[in-house]
Amino acid sequence: MKLSLRWLCEHVDLSGLAPEQIAHELTMKTALIEGFEKQGEGLDEVRVGHVVQREKHPNADRLSFCRVDHGGGVAEVVCGAPNVAAGQRIAYAPVGCTLPGGLRLEARKIRGLLSNGMICSRKELGLGEESDGILVLPDDAPIGRPIAEALGLDDVVFEIDNKSVTHRADLWGHRGFARELAAIFDRPLKPLPIDKTLAPDPSAYPVRLDDPGGCPLYLGLRVEFEALPPTPAWMARRLEAVGMRPISLLVDLSNYVMLETGQPTHPFDEERLEGRRIVVRPARPGEKLKTIDGQSRALSPSDLVIADGERAVALAGVMGGAESEVRSGTRRVLLESASFDAARVRRSAARLGLRTEAVARFEKTLDATLPELALRRYASLLRSIAPGAKVHPGFAIAGAVHARMPTLALRPDRARLKLGYDLPTDEMARRLESIGFAVRSDDDDLAVTVPTFRARRDVTCEDDLIEEVGRLSGYERVPAALPRADVRPAAAAPLRQVARDAVLAFVRECGFAEHVGYSFATDRHVEHYHHGHEGHGETRPFVRLTNSRTADATRLRRSLVPGLLDALARNLVEHADVRLVECGREYLPERAEGELPGERHVLAAVRALRGGEPAALVLDLRTDVETCLRRVRLSWEGRRPQGELPPFAHPGRAIEIAVPRPGGEAQVVGLLAQLHPEVARRFEIAEPAAVVELDLAQLAAEPRPPLRMEPIPQFPPARRDLAVEAPEAATVAEIEREIRAAGGERLARVELFDVYRGGKIAAGRRSLAFRLEYRAADRTLTDDEVNGLHQRVVDRLAKQGVTLRT
Repeated sequence: MKLSLRWLCEHVDLSGLAPEQIAHELTMKTALIEGFEKQGEGLDEVRVGHVVQREKHPNADRLSFCRVDHGGGVAEVVCGAPNVAAGQRIAYAPVGCTLPGGLRLEARKIRGLLSNGMICSRKELGLGEESDGILVLPDDAPIGRPIAEALGLDDVVFEIDNKSVTHRADLWGHRGFARELAAIFDRPLKPLPIDKTLAPDPSAYPVRLDDPGGCPLYLGLRVEFEALPPTPAWMARRLEAVGMRPISLLVDLSNYVMLETGQPTHPFDEERLEGRRIVVRPARPGEKLKTIDGQSRALSPSDLVIADGERAVALAGVMGGAESEVRSGTRRVLLESASFDAARVRRSAARLGLRTEAVARFEKTLDATLPELALRRYASLLRSIAPGAKVHPGFAIAGAVHARMPTLALRPDRARLKLGYDLPTDEMARRLESIGFAVRSDDDDLAVTVPTFRARRDVTCEDDLIEEVGRLSGYERVPAALPRADVRPAAAAPLRQVARDAVLAFVRECGFAEHVGYSFATDRHVEHYHHGHEGHGETRPFVRLTNSRTADATRLRRSLVPGLLDALARNLVEHADVRLVECGREYLPERAEGELPGERHVLAAVRALRGGEPAALVLDLRTDVETCLRRVRLSWEGRRPQGELPPFAHPGRAIEIAVPRPGGEAQVVGLLAQLHPEVARRFEIAEPAAVVELDLAQLAAEPRPPLRMEPIPQFPPARRDLAVEAPEAATVAEIEREIRAAGGERLARVELFDVYRGGKIAAGRRSLAFRLEYRAADRTLTDDEVNGLHQRVVDRLAKQGVTLRT
């Protein structure tokens, strides 16, 4: 949002204050000023000139020879503009002047005649793109006056950070900021000129409220005229300064009042309102509205519309309709000024993707007194600019809004305790009164009446009053002191600790990139992952959203995997080896507890390698899982899957990840599998891929040994590779258990590094290659000792039908 200093000065005297000081004080006490721009810079030497005489150039058909009175003499200038004429007031740049574009003017001959300076166009002055003709000023522009001053360009425009005033509906207009500046610099706030002759008259125009919850108050003012003057230059310049394009007097007045008071208004062409009535109602099913931007909008019954006797003519609080907008032939106008429900306006604007200046204000819950104030201000400005316009003395009114002015108690001692310094009670009262609060003494306390423009959702309790006192008194008055408190670090929540450690293991030790996806399931995810997959003929239930951010993301996700697969497909376009891990929640309505859906905390990881072997990829991801579980201090074993597999799992190449429990059955905590070919096809993943899912809540619930420091081994390990043939029915986990049982405490590590089928390997069997490490804590093992241990392993495996590969 932008603020004009000249505009602010109409409401409060800011003379003698530098823009830097104003920006600093507003930032410290009211809202963040991101910066400011001084308009008219580079035009200091350009003056208002008067074309005393204009003659055709004797040596060029398209050039004019002019004599220009610039207040300090008469200069002869050659001009090529087709619209230059004697008697005009123009912008004259003398010799030696440097224009905003960097052009420095010098006296030079043009077709034999000496030209001393330039008669400028808007483009040459940096005021627009028009360059076909010179800028012609009003006839009363004073000769010799600086052009920036004559055009009202000696202004400063402040840029406000909108986020810092989101909670302050009263600050969405110049009047609100002027009130703040009056309080900050202890200067009186000037009264706002309004038309006090207007009176409410329900018979002035028929208005019916069919939805008083969406529109509790509607005002309408009738205006008639034969012709209207153009928008005054001063008003057009102010609108342009704050980023608003001037259009026509009626529309510009509406925008001007909105930017001044914060209350949007809307002028309707009364002659184009069918049935001569206004009805505020919900949109009908299937109803459409062509808005003033030329777009046809499909409305919903949740939308509030302004209608005439036949059709919708505006989307309430959002945008007017094209069928009823004012045009050049308009002669009668109905000016709307109303209160609309903030939530309804926000929902309609979000659903239709419309973001307007009116929406930005109505969604803040505006002051209930603003509609009438804006109506009277519009009428006052119109009467001063177009005296010939007939403003009807009574304005239509339907409904009512009761302005809230609650009285809150402020305890000065508590305020001093909260602020941290001694502040006199009379200063507290004075600070609050300076911004419109009414204050009276109530024994030792203060009874503070909140004004209507701060009472809606802003100042509602004693602490809000203390904040007002503190910011206006100056936070710099708070003494700098270190807090004193008994601070003890809180123990980390087990689930959060496990989630962090697991992700760090994948990222730091296994080379994965962490993916952060949305918690929504798109229609694409449901179609490609959850629906129609074998074993999942019907779509499972989802948690539905009532305010989805996009039309195709109306559900909360049941799984992290579809989002990861989308990211995997995108990354495989550029990278050969892609590893992604994500930690998040899945939402399962069938596990609902009370009114809330069940949540499952999950870690999911995917890995793909261009040109890789599927079996080797699963083996690599298995090693990554082992690294992760070792990081969270859990041992694990692989088992054949029991029950239904998730959609991502290849039915023949999946293992359950289980954590053994002393004296009990192992607890399943996840699943590791090759990506199902059909799912890979749907997500356009042509490379081999593997997926793992871990239930973090289960991991956090498992007992784990305490952290224990162990000395670094002093003696080297002895390594042996073991290649065996095993039946397909024997799982890797079962074979590992037999190896560890045979090796005993001397067997420090077992690692599977190769799986092979085919060739000389009989059908129904496969080759598995393990790397074994033997180690003793007190000495280096001899070859005989290692060979003996290794033979024990071979013999034990042979009893299970697992033989050495020959």
